[in-house]
Amino acid sequence: MNKDAARKLYTSKRKELSTGEIRENSKSIAETFIKSDLWKNCTVIHIFISIPDKAEIDTSFLIDFFFEQHPEIKICTSIIDTNGQDLLHTCITPSTTYIPNRWNIPEPVERLAVHEQDIDLVLLPLLAFDSKGNRVGYGKGFYDRFLQNCKSEVIKVGLSFFRPTDELIEADTWDVPLDYGISPDQLYAFKK
Repeated sequence: MNKDAARKLYTSKRKELSTGEIRENSKSIAETFIKSDLWKNCTVIHIFISIPDKAEIDTSFLIDFFFEQHPEIKICTSIIDTNGQDLLHTCITPSTTYIPNRWNIPEPVERLAVHEQDIDLVLLPLLAFDSKGNRVGYGKGFYDRFLQNCKSEVIKVGLSFFRPTDELIEADTWDVPLDYGISPDQLYAFKK
C-alpha cells in the first residue's frame, strides 16, 4: 500500500472515531501494554504526548500508570529541536507543565535531557501499521531519525486504534519497522 494512500485512509478513519471511542480504545491499548512483559525490564520508557486535534491515542493512561505505580521507571518524551528536523528528549514527572509548540504538540516546559542510547522502549504514534511491522506516521520522519540513534536493542512499539492492514505498506530504506504493535484488542509481535 502506498504511504500517501494509507495516510489518507487512516487519517479519515481516525476522524470518524467519537471522543468516547478514542477514550475507551486508548484505555484498552494501555491495558494491553500494561499486561504485557514488554516494559518490565525497562528503566527508561519514551512515551509520546498526544496531539489534541489529531484524534491520537490518549497516552495519559500509560503515563499516569507509570507515575503512580512504577516511579522507579523514568518516563521521557520528545520536544522538537530548534532546527525543526530532530527530536530532543526530556524526562517528565507528575508536576511537568506543557505548552503547545507551533504544531500544537504539547511540550514540557521543564527540560531534563535524556540521551537516545539510554532509552529502553519507545511507544510510537502512528496512523497505520501492517502485518510485517511497517508503519505510517505523518510523513515528517521524526521518529525514523530518532530511532536510528537509539541502541540496537531498543524495543519499538506502535500504538494504533486499528488492527494491522493485511496489505503491506511500502517501506523506504530509512524506515525503522516496529517490533510490536498494539491495537485495542491485541498485541502483535513482528519477526525481524
